[in-house]
Amino acid sequence: MTHDLFEDDLRSLLRGATEAEHDAFVDIDSAEVLGTGQRVLRRRRRALVGGTLAATVVLGVGGWAVLDRSGDRGALEVPATRSATPTDPVTAVLDEFADLSSSTDGRALSIPGPRRVAVRVVPGRTPDLEYLSVDTDGGTSVMGGSSLDGVPALGATWGSAGPGAHVLVGVLPEQAEHFQLVSPMSDEGGHASTSVTAPLRGTGRKAFAVRFEVAGDADTVQHLLWWDGSGTVRDEQGTVVPAVTLDDAERTVVFVSEGLARLGTFSAEGGDTMMELDGSRNSSGRPFLATGRGDGDRIDTLFAAVVPAGTTPGTFTPTAGTTVTNPLAVVPVPGTDLAVLWTRFSHPVATKGSGYRSVTWDEGGRTVTERP
Repeated sequence: MTHDLFEDDLRSLLRGATEAEHDAFVDIDSAEVLGTGQRVLRRRRRALVGGTLAATVVLGVGGWAVLDRSGDRGALEVPATRSATPTDPVTAVLDEFADLSSSTDGRALSIPGPRRVAVRVVPGRTPDLEYLSVDTDGGTSVMGGSSLDGVPALGATWGSAGPGAHVLVGVLPEQAEHFQLVSPMSDEGGHASTSVTAPLRGTGRKAFAVRFEVAGDADTVQHLLWWDGSGTVRDEQGTVVPAVTLDDAERTVVFVSEGLARLGTFSAEGGDTMMELDGSRNSSGRPFLATGRGDGDRIDTLFAAVVPAGTTPGTFTPTAGTTVTNPLAVVPVPGTDLAVLWTRFSHPVATKGSGYRSVTWDEGGRTVTERP
């Protein structure tokens, strides 16, 4: 591996800054730590190999520079008596990652890497965005750094610790209620991951981190999509992604990104999903998702397919015991020549299969059928 002079300069700057400000470091009262955050456990389909971050330099979206963790030790730096301003260092300490179980056999996993991380914004310093590991005693070690320079207010940036990493850390806009990471998908099934977020107060942003079951999954992340809690979905550049809000009880948002080749959902209830925008292996030739959640002895399922604009709904044929909650409908996707054909239904947990026999619609004068 070639020697990185910039990394040496970066390390020296961080070490010098830490030594110069040693007297300002304070002990932490856990009740005063910024950003208690929320823990959300998710499972996502991920590839074991393939794909890298769009950039692996310190500036912009991409990986962090891996720094020497033997130095730069200190307590968490928190503004003492006043609200943070754009000139104050601000630290967000995220909750400890939840334990993960193997997605193949359910056994508890012992995963390398930090169990807790923090993000610090230090205006005027190089880098001005630091990713930290947090010890059980509250001490921190700088894992790497990046820059907020050029990152839009509604954009995101992140980094991983390099090949084989289990942890990814970054920042999102403070408006982000939920987010999903875009990486290559595989037919081999999903890998477990857990995520945490916490506000970076006064900066207009929030910190986030994801811990992955499988080594290297962090390095496959190519893009990020986030939802603002209403009807808007954006990517890591802050660009709006075409989306529609369904007229179901959860007000589910379905997004369609042709640029990222992804179809997915966001909702306040969680259970966010993402699929490839590829219908080549479906009987209808159209991409769709069918995502269900158990509620007692029944499973509530959303079926949503991407179809051409102008499509009209046909028939939904349920299996025995299935109850239709929302009848088949078509909603145009603004700004595109596409639409979302959707329905909601529930069926007994004991029912084998998908809960329906077929879904049909009229597309350009012909009837199209999707069978499970």
